[in-house]
Amino acid sequence: MGFPLGKLLELSVDKTRSSDGQDRIVVTRDGNFQFFPSAGLISVHQGDALDLEDENVFVPFSAGDVELTLKAVNQPGNPISLGSIFLRRDEANLGVLSKRFEGGGALYGLKYKVLP
Repeated sequence: MGFPLGKLLELSVDKTRSSDGQDRIVVTRDGNFQFFPSAGLISVHQGDALDLEDENVFVPFSAGDVELTLKAVNQPGNPISLGSIFLRRDEANLGVLSKRFEGGGALYGLKYKVLP
C-alpha cells in the first residue's frame, strides 16, 4: 500500500474561543509543524464555513496516522490548542468524513477525505 493523502474540504466554525466571535487560527500536524495556512494566520468568525476544497490542502501521511491540531493565536506568541484529531490510513476510500476540534471553549468541524 502506498502512502495516502488527506484532503481537507471544509472547516466550519461552530463556536470561537474568543468572546468577540473571532479567532485567528492555524492548523499544525504531528506537533508544531504549521501546514495551513502555509504562512500567517486565518481570521474566522463564529458561523463561518471555510471551503478548502479548491485550495487543495493536502496532508501527507508517513508511516502512521496523522495528528492535526487546531490552534488559536489570538495573542501573538501564545497559541492555545482548540483540540486535535487523527486522520487514519484506514479511512482511505471511505468518502467524505467529519471530525470535530473541541477545546479551549471552542468547537470547529472538519470535513475531509483520505485518498489512497
